[in-house]
Amino acid sequence: MASVKNQLRSDPDADLLVSTPGALCKALRKRMVRLERLCCLVLDEADTLLDSSFLDLVEEVLMQAPIAHSPKEVADQWDIKTQLVIVGATFPEGLGQLLSKVTDLGRFTTLTSQNLHHLLPHVKQKFIRLKGSDKSSELLQLIKDQGPSSGALLVFCNNASTVNWLGYILDDHKIKHLRLQGQMPAAMRAGIFTTFQKGQRDVLICTDLASRGLDTSRVELVVNYDFPSTLQDYLHRVGRVGRVGSTVPGTVVSFVTHRWDVDLVRKIETAARRRTSLPGMETAIKEPLPKTDLTQTDEQ
Repeated sequence: MASVKNQLRSDPDADLLVSTPGALCKALRKRMVRLERLCCLVLDEADTLLDSSFLDLVEEVLMQAPIAHSPKEVADQWDIKTQLVIVGATFPEGLGQLLSKVTDLGRFTTLTSQNLHHLLPHVKQKFIRLKGSDKSSELLQLIKDQGPSSGALLVFCNNASTVNWLGYILDDHKIKHLRLQGQMPAAMRAGIFTTFQKGQRDVLICTDLASRGLDTSRVELVVNYDFPSTLQDYLHRVGRVGRVGSTVPGTVVSFVTHRWDVDLVRKIETAARRRTSLPGMETAIKEPLPKTDLTQTDEQ
């Protein structure tokens, strides 16, 4: 917290504070920062901030800010209330449950960009139907075809055990790579991704932990080694390539091994062909379900 103290001392009248949930909570607990007169609170990358890793911390922050219940309260110059802004490509299901504790969800205004949930037209989407036993050899061939002069490659798996197992396969073939998954300590994860960003390694095997909120402008190829279980996860994964600042359009290759993957593939292909948004993507903040008293019994 020493660096935070130094920043606050050097500029105590700053109008803007950018922070992670963890650092902000520590500053609040030590009374280094107060939110009573906060005008605006922005939660960027909401789908990441509101997963299980950050949810309690975000709730702690929200409970200490005087969140406005209506636009009229925000406009009141004599009784300062905090305007809450939620930004994200998708909203997690638990968002409504959390926000209902601090504000009136019925007063929320939703703004959407024109191409929200559209696949990028300049990113090539390729689906390969194959047996599960053939996936590792197909991946090795893709890495070989990339060559050492090509850009970086992200390989997505659905769980940490597959990340580790696939890493052993690449080790056996003398392919330098990095592994990133949620069971690693946070400091280790940060170091691994920094190494990848700096170009010290060009192959990163990861879970969906790397599909949100990370700068991957040097990535040219995304491989869905395990096909994602939802269109939301697919959208976030493919969003790691073809980003602003990239020098190449980018390609996404997905391995399709299960029958239940085919329905998602058809929806993706249809959306890409028609230049429409992916179906079923949630953009609204849902009202929480009413609580049910499980102690009551049916007396009829």
